[in-house]
Amino acid sequence: MKAVILAAGMGRRMGKSQPKPLVLLYGLPLIEHKIRKLKGFEIIVVYHDRRIKDYLNKKFPHVKTVYNPDPERENGFSLLCAKNFFKKGEKFVLLMADHFYDKEFYENIKEFPTTTLFVSKRCFQEDEATKVKVSGEKIIKIGKQLTDYDYFDTGFFVCDYAVFNYAEKLAKTSKKVSLSGVMQEAANDGKLGYFVIDKFWIDIDTENELKIAEKYIRNSLVKKTDGFISRYINRKISTRITPFLLGYDFITPNFLTVVISLLGMSAGVLMFFKQFLIGGLITQLVSILDGIDGEIARIKNISTRFGSVLDSVFDRYIDITVLSGIYLSGIKSFYADIFFIMSVTGSILVSYVSHLTGKRPFFATRDIRLFIIMVICLFSYFGICEPFLIFPVIGIMTHTGVLYMIYKTKRG
Repeated sequence: MKAVILAAGMGRRMGKSQPKPLVLLYGLPLIEHKIRKLKGFEIIVVYHDRRIKDYLNKKFPHVKTVYNPDPERENGFSLLCAKNFFKKGEKFVLLMADHFYDKEFYENIKEFPTTTLFVSKRCFQEDEATKVKVSGEKIIKIGKQLTDYDYFDTGFFVCDYAVFNYAEKLAKTSKKVSLSGVMQEAANDGKLGYFVIDKFWIDIDTENELKIAEKYIRNSLVKKTDGFISRYINRKISTRITPFLLGYDFITPNFLTVVISLLGMSAGVLMFFKQFLIGGLITQLVSILDGIDGEIARIKNISTRFGSVLDSVFDRYIDITVLSGIYLSGIKSFYADIFFIMSVTGSILVSYVSHLTGKRPFFATRDIRLFIIMVICLFSYFGICEPFLIFPVIGIMTHTGVLYMIYKTKRG
């Protein structure tokens, strides 16, 4: 399927020097969020400002562009500018460059019987939003001035080729061709359906709306599987670092995985030389940075199975290296040997069993284990306890976590 992104608007309300589609949202231009989510689509961008074309030619040479010479004729005319890219009968996705959509919008793209507008009960700018009135499975009215309405227009469509005919009809009789006017023509013919979606979306016209979207993106990067430390400490930091890295294409998730892993293993080397303070701090730093590779992969829509496996394998290398560094630093006793073996095997098994069962021991997740290592290293630096304490704590908590997951699996 093809996709058309309308990016020829004037965007005066934003008050930026660059065109609105190139305004940064969480480290990436607004338009780039859509292009990356439309992986696999043939994308056509309708533009007016030459800077948009230049950016796309450099960053996404596969994206086709078409010039709108008269943006004052509104977005329905921008749609008409893309007509020559389509054959009769083709369906395509239509969306606005200055909107942000939750990933589930893209996951619900399919061929509908007729032109279909994604509608929502939620909206951040109700006074300025386009509203729709429905009857049965069809939209019967669409416009900003509606006082009796059922949903809000999200600006996300799966269109039938016939919308070009409606746009041409309006263009012959009116100077301005609004997209809602085009869709009202389709509605008059009973050719405009709707799909209700209860997910986040926002039309970004102001700095405040940009901040709302950024906050949503940042919060969405917190995973359900995140442990307590990751959720309330690590993500608070990592999600504020990630936007500064997104603009550099050479910083790939796999590249970061390797770099962060080498840093993590250096902590083990420092432990070996009894540098427990700096080693412990680096261990926690790695725990924080460990989320960035996944955050970049999700934002850029470049997650891979290989990347997931690489990340998991290197996590185990870090765990083993850090624990081994502490053990080899000179801690020698029968109990140290036993608890060291327990801590290493437990750190491996808790991850392995979690993968097998789909369960997670909330008290023994990796973020908590690395945080505990840092805390004990700090305490040992100030003479409060010995680094040896890491082994029984990690060993007992991880093997308890393994037994917990086995028990939960048996109980169903």
